[in-house]
Amino acid sequence: MTLRFLPILFLLYSGNIFANYEFPIEILEYVDNTKIVAFINKKDIDTTLSWSPFSNSPPLSISKALKNVKQSLSKKIKKNTVHMVGIELKQIPHHKKHWHYLVKLAYEVNNKQEFHYFVVLMNGKVISALKNPESIK
Repeated sequence: MTLRFLPILFLLYSGNIFANYEFPIEILEYVDNTKIVAFINKKDIDTTLSWSPFSNSPPLSISKALKNVKQSLSKKIKKNTVHMVGIELKQIPHHKKHWHYLVKLAYEVNNKQEFHYFVVLMNGKVISALKNPESIK
């Protein structure tokens, strides 16, 4: 008799679990016809410094952003084989005063050039981005 209430209790309990979950914010960019996706927690965006163009310099300099990327590189990649291809300053979608750097690096693996992308928030946090992610089928 009490087993018939089990599905109802399960639904109520699972609703409480998902009510407190914050879905990450997706940043979708295109660099040289390559789709780049990064997922950022809303808390990370809220802790970054806001910036309004034309009012002053960005809160995080390019040199500091690149230093943070260099520190976050994987130990599998030899740092002397890595070189920067490009860096762009971009606005975080739907967050008018929050910006990020998009960094493109190149490195050699088995005599083949590979690219890796990073998103650097204005608080210095480095987030690895995915290149050409497969869509969920």
